[in-house]
Amino acid sequence: MSELWTIGRDTPPIEFVSCDPSLGTDDTRLPESWRDLVVVDSLHDGDVIPAELASSPRLGPLLDSGALHHDFCGMRDWGADMVAEELAAALGLSGRMRVNVARVVMDFNRFPGSSPPDTAHTRTYAISGRIAEALSHGEKRHVLETYYDAVSVGMERAIDGARIKLAIHTYDEHNHTQTRRPEVSLLSRSESYQLDSRLPAGIFDPLFPDQLAESSTNRLLRDRVALVLEKSGFYVEHNYPYLLPDGSLEIRCQPWFFFRFLKKEFERHHPESAHNPSMALVWELLLNTNLRHSRSASLAGYLHRFLRAPTGRERQYMEARTAYDNIVAFLHARPELVSEYRHSTDRVSALTIEVRKDLVWEFDGHEPVGPNRKRAREVARAIARAVRTFAVEDWAESL
Repeated sequence: MSELWTIGRDTPPIEFVSCDPSLGTDDTRLPESWRDLVVVDSLHDGDVIPAELASSPRLGPLLDSGALHHDFCGMRDWGADMVAEELAAALGLSGRMRVNVARVVMDFNRFPGSSPPDTAHTRTYAISGRIAEALSHGEKRHVLETYYDAVSVGMERAIDGARIKLAIHTYDEHNHTQTRRPEVSLLSRSESYQLDSRLPAGIFDPLFPDQLAESSTNRLLRDRVALVLEKSGFYVEHNYPYLLPDGSLEIRCQPWFFFRFLKKEFERHHPESAHNPSMALVWELLLNTNLRHSRSASLAGYLHRFLRAPTGRERQYMEARTAYDNIVAFLHARPELVSEYRHSTDRVSALTIEVRKDLVWEFDGHEPVGPNRKRAREVARAIARAVRTFAVEDWAESL
């Protein structure tokens, strides 16, 4: 059996992949002023299994039995990066962001951690499935520190200053009940918010307003994409057959963007706070939406679970509590800030676009055969026309 993955030794976990912006046409290409404001990414179409893991004796049984091959094929978003490539080119962008690490090894679209067996699809952590059972504690730590954190840095740099973030994914043709999925689904709402009208306690700082998880994107953008896809002959649904996992990048970036906005407003009214180390510690806590900073986790425990401060840092934590209370008081005294941010045209729109795998990739049963570039281009160009219309018409009219 020929394997479909690459054994990676020097491949970066994430990279910006250039494309030819001249491939865009007048009805798809963004105005030049918009081209640095739109980010296209694919998180789940990587084919790299790091060499140090591939040689691990713990993966031997998965390799020998074909289980790793099976999981790799089932978990990969076949064709997603091809659609992302076509979309970036049609929009006139210089490229797109691509995660190269295979999803079977590490899923950046989930919170960091290792999933217990049989965890529901939307509740898994970054390391899941049979590989989570196979890897040692040290190997899992290595995956998160070497690959998850590197992807985090790369994506943070990419979306800093963006106005639109388009995540391209592909999903299976059928649900587990064998009902056929729509050709395209647009995801924009947290699963927990849909069910409970709030996010679970403890995943982000409680200062984050839950209503901001109601929609990760400007609804005009979402609906414009749906309209143009439908007019182009594609069957589209919203937030079906599932919603955004709470650990998805689209939800994780909501508190990150909001707290960056809040920090800017706070420092505009209190410029002296920009040089306050206690304030810096609290902003670091609020912006720790990937949950990877142990110092922030310790401070969160002190502030919200009444844990003792680490020995020798009692005074520092008390000062951080005062700084946190000042930020809370600032926001509570200006409740209009949340509404202004929520409806601002400058709020970043983060839209997940799921394309059915069989539209853009050929399969022989469950085995992937090869890409359908023509169909991928049709889907991408329809999305590009919608994004261009939003930028040129819808966004300007909403000012």
